Amino acid sequence: MKLRIDPKKISFRLDLDEVGILLKEGRLQAKTPLPDGELCYEIICLPPGSPSDFQTDFQKGSNIFTLWLARDIIEAHIARLPSLRGIICHFPTRDGDMLDVCLEVNLKKKIKRSLE
Repeated sequence: MKLRIDPKKISFRLDLDEVGILLKEGRLQAKTPLPDGELCYEIICLPPGSPSDFQTDFQKGSNIFTLWLARDIIEAHIARLPSLRGIICHFPTRDGDMLDVCLEVNLKKKIKRSLE
């Protein structure tokens, strides 16, 4: 899983194998070491029909980005692949702007394997 941070958008990028793990285990987590702590990012799969959520938690030494998505939303997106749109959720920021938080599925590895 990769995390991309842009000024008004945060993207969680998974490959197909990681999506399978997320759906099977209900959670996918990754960590990036920082000079003073680490950055943790995770996606949690919720029961069908659950509302999406995104939270950040900045504690001493641990910065956590968590995205919650309903299983039916993830499965519907997988069924639409190779859609490049991803799952896009909109969340308000403290200053009144909106932040887009996305789940994107990277198909490059699958395409590369099929060509080999």
